[in-house]
Amino acid sequence: MKRLIEHHGKEDWRSKSYDKFQENILDESSPFPCYFAVEAEKKGLARYIFIDSPYDNHELDRLRNGLYQYIGNYRSIGKRTTLVTFFKPSSHNLQAEDYKNQFWHVLQYLADHDPVSWPSDIPQNPEDPKWEFCFAGEPIFVVARAPFYSARKSRYTPYALEITMQPRGTLDDITGDTKKGQQVRRVIRERLKQYDLIPPHPDIGDYGTEQTREWMQYVLPDTNEESVVRCPFTRKKGD
Repeated sequence: MKRLIEHHGKEDWRSKSYDKFQENILDESSPFPCYFAVEAEKKGLARYIFIDSPYDNHELDRLRNGLYQYIGNYRSIGKRTTLVTFFKPSSHNLQAEDYKNQFWHVLQYLADHDPVSWPSDIPQNPEDPKWEFCFAGEPIFVVARAPFYSARKSRYTPYALEITMQPRGTLDDITGDTKKGQQVRRVIRERLKQYDLIPPHPDIGDYGTEQTREWMQYVLPDTNEESVVRCPFTRKKGD
């Protein structure tokens, strides 16, 4: 495997996770909705880190350090670069809530152990439409994929939790208030309709608009009748 943030030997679960990810993203017979992810994989702009446990502090410190390194260097990698974190599959039979809890625990740990203060121009209250997850002073677009998804195929991964992080700086030329950005969103949402077995979730929206909450889109429910009603994330400790 290549382009890894950190690598301690080619373990079987790592190989399987990455191979399935690449197969999914590059499948031309069923094009993945987010063509930025496809572009990043094709052009070698993606970076990867493998974590043994979403609850082990040593492992989460590895993730923190890898993410900090990535944020410091991402602009030199390429415009549409992205960081994908793969977690080791559990030996237990996990349910949807287990994966959701894993995700929010990881995000909270990263925020609480961020070596840089929360950006002054980003609200710390998740209920503010301008809020988004930040680390190392950088706003980040976050997407979770997990094995519990069925109808929402674009969020499905067969083995374990997977978190993709894309710094906002990689998307600053296609914001929702630009013609190019609006076109990009139309294309991606149309591809989502073709890819998933259900329509796009009603909580999906454009960052910053009054009715949109960024955190509601991180770990989407597998049905459109559900919504995340309370944000599990709390403000960074010490800020």
